[in-house]
Amino acid sequence: MEAVDSSPDQKTGDVTVQMTNKGARTCSAAGYAGVDLKDIDGTSAPVHRGGEQPRITDLKPGDTATFSISYRVDFSGDSLAHPTNIIVTPPNETHSVSLKWPAKALKLAGPYDEKIRVHPVGIAN
Repeated sequence: MEAVDSSPDQKTGDVTVQMTNKGARTCSAAGYAGVDLKDIDGTSAPVHRGGEQPRITDLKPGDTATFSISYRVDFSGDSLAHPTNIIVTPPNETHSVSLKWPAKALKLAGPYDEKIRVHPVGIAN
């Protein structure tokens, strides 16, 4: 898994998480990943789900699925939100993975609330 900045411009915050099937068999990922953002102060907050209808995503060995986290960008410089990590629990899994918040991602406007959204998993390639 990897998290990358995917903001389309300097006004829209978006981070994409890429999950690659490194196994020998096809697997499926349906729905939403569980996502928490860990802040510089050590606290964490859950990310709310977007309203999209999830679908089943079958991943052959080597295929990559993605989901995105969208957020408001801080233009004031006064945001209290300073994420350092993204804690991801893939759909239908019980273990979590900690990913670094992308260094080049736009500053997130706090607070951690329903304006930060995780979107369903889909096929990347």
